[in-house]
Amino acid sequence: MRKPWRGFLVAAVAALLVGVPLVYSASRQTHRRNFRVVEDGVLYRSGQLTPAGLDAVIQDYGIKTIVTLRTNRDPGGPNPDAWEEDVCAARGLTHLRLIPKVWGADEKGEVPADANVRRFVEVIDNPKNHPVLVHCFAGIHRTGTLVAVFRMERQRWPVDRAIAEMEFCGFDPEDMHEHIAGYLRSYRPRWQRDDTE
Repeated sequence: MRKPWRGFLVAAVAALLVGVPLVYSASRQTHRRNFRVVEDGVLYRSGQLTPAGLDAVIQDYGIKTIVTLRTNRDPGGPNPDAWEEDVCAARGLTHLRLIPKVWGADEKGEVPADANVRRFVEVIDNPKNHPVLVHCFAGIHRTGTLVAVFRMERQRWPVDRAIAEMEFCGFDPEDMHEHIAGYLRSYRPRWQRDDTE
């Protein structure tokens, strides 16, 4: 009679050892979707967090500014993360919405996304905004592109390393759509411009 109980006990312990981490990981991914530290105390990145996930990240990392790269797809409709603005207002945090723009040059030769990049860099440059959380829906494409700019601007990463990090965080090279790769490869961080001008 002892052997069946021993087998059951071994199976129960194995299920706990495997199951608990899987449940924790699934819950963390649900609430803290693609959350990562970019530079501790300065910049964090994620996909759209749940209210519980956002609350935890704000508390755990002392977030002061949230930059969202999301907008509504229905003109005149509410933004999909409008609740986030209310959370920020209630807690005295800064909430900034950068509406996605095209990464390639228009007929005038101007790149619409440049305005968002400049605004994002301004936010990061001001220590009063730190720590900053930047996110889009999945935390991969739009977020990854601005994090690549951050890496090149603030940490002087070469573009290939910044793009490699984007891919590590889920950015498929086949998804380098809307001229993102070209934009990043032609982007000149201010420290390079200052050295050569």
